Amino acid sequence: MKVDVAAEVADFLQALGKADVTVDAADLDNSSCVSQMPELRVTYNPPLNRNRYSHFEAGGITLHVSTFLSTGDRVSVSVSGDGPLKKIKVSGIHLIM
Repeated sequence: MKVDVAAEVADFLQALGKADVTVDAADLDNSSCVSQMPELRVTYNPPLNRNRYSHFEAGGITLHVSTFLSTGDRVSVSVSGDGPLKKIKVSGIHLIM
């Protein structure tokens, strides 16, 4: 798998004092459904249990992807939003259902 990291990602994380991006699944409670709906969650800290993640170094950051997620041939990491609404966007990762 190839990891593409946009140039501004390392700058964005450095401004926060971070160097890690962790992608895993979060369950969103939805009272209209029988079960919870999983959603991708992106955080800026290393995972607590490193054994449950695949780790990739690219573009000055460390990307941690949960082993419960499926990746394609290419994963892209970029910054989206503007001003105080900026956040890291990760594409090419899919929930295993």
